[in-house]
Amino acid sequence: MTAPPPAVRSAHEADLDRIAQLEELAFVDPWPREMLAYELAHPHAVLLVASRTEGGPPDAYAAFRHAVGEAELLRVGVDPEARRQGLARALLVEGLERLRQLDVQVCFLEVRVDNKPAIDLYESLGFCCTGHRKGYYRDGTDALIFVLGI
Repeated sequence: MTAPPPAVRSAHEADLDRIAQLEELAFVDPWPREMLAYELAHPHAVLLVASRTEGGPPDAYAAFRHAVGEAELLRVGVDPEARRQGLARALLVEGLERLRQLDVQVCFLEVRVDNKPAIDLYESLGFCCTGHRKGYYRDGTDALIFVLGI
């Protein structure tokens, strides 16, 4: 028996504590809760959560920001215990569809050069590497710039 597809929905204020927890679990240099709250309330943000079960607590989240036909994927955070189960893919597919409905034509993102699972996911969704940022992250790690026409 195969697992049901992840349940993806818009994030709500009630999800903020769990999103902050996911941020801590997923990233070496997590965003503070205040920054996540700002994204949740921002009128040009698309903030989504995904759960392994319908109605279950969020196991992952994604944050996009859009303006004037362009968007940026800011964050994708997945609980380490829930990785490799399609949550990030489901969030990105839904987020890109919502951006299309907002008349966004292109989405950008930066990813750590050493984050092979994320790079593989982005490439499988059609993102193309268009550049390199030296020392982009606080720890000095470089970033790759990816873009997708949507």
